[in-house]
Parts: sequence; C-alpha cells; structure tokens
Amino acid sequence: MTEDEEDAAAGPAFAGTGAASAVREHWEDLLGDMDATAAEFEDAGWETLRLHPGDVTAVTGDRWGFDVLVPDDEFERLREWVDAGDFDEHDVYRVESGINFALVVLKDDDGERAVCCPLYYDDAAVEGLGELAERRGRVETHVRNLAEAYVTFTHDEPDLFFSDDAD
Repeated sequence: MTEDEEDAAAGPAFAGTGAASAVREHWEDLLGDMDATAAEFEDAGWETLRLHPGDVTAVTGDRWGFDVLVPDDEFERLREWVDAGDFDEHDVYRVESGINFALVVLKDDDGERAVCCPLYYDDAAVEGLGELAERRGRVETHVRNLAEAYVTFTHDEPDLFFSDDAD
C-alpha cells in the first residue's frame, strides 16, 4: 500500500488521495477534541459514545440536513441509547478552515449519557441547506449505517452549524 493509500484508509472520505494534509490535520485535531470532551463527561460520571463517521453529506431532499454514515457497532449502540433516553440537548463546537469541522455533543441529562458526533462539510456542500434550515428554524442530523437504518436528531439552533455568509 502506498503512503497516499494508507492516508486515505486512515481518515474519512474527504481525506482521500490528494487531500491537503492540513485538512487531515484538522480532522485529527477534531477527533482529539472529541476524545477530550468525552473524557470530561466521563470524569463527571457520564457514559459517552464517540462516533467515527466514514462520510458526512449535506442533503436538501426529503431527508434533509446532515447524513452521517457510521460503523454498524456504533450505530447499534446509538440506537439502543436513543430508545432508552431523551437526547434533547446539544452543544456544537465549530471551526472553519475552508472546510467546516464541528463537534456535536448530544446529551441525555437524565441518563447521564453524551454522544459525540464529529462533522465536516464545506460551504459549497451546504449551499441551500443553511437557507432551508433558517426558514424551518432547525437542522437535522441523520446518523445511519450501511443498511440505511437511521437515527435522527433535530437541532433548533441551525445558526450554530453555518457561517453568516452561508446560503
């Protein structure tokens, strides 16, 4: 395997062959932030689930928002948690560097569980999604597995996901 192929295998879809190393570094930094955030929750006695998306797509069709593909084992654990709890709060930590990197932390206060979901998307990919989210007053994150089973979260503060100049 070549060095470029190894780099592509180690990261999400955007980090394929030819992707700028700075972008991959931001992704690695985001995963480090996810680990640190999860550790803070764990230190406070919470359980955490860290999601590792293989792909994130901004969609504006019937199932609009962020489509997040995760491994089957993470998806099954997420579905179990959602069935048993109420993840009605979230925090969004976002950094822009040509590509937006966001860490969404979904919280079930009663169950003391937190799901950490990293996202990446560029402004061109979300063209129209920001406007749609603003009109509807929310944005959705659809976490799925390869079998196309979904767990959907609704975020009532879509401006946390988009820069001021996003369409």
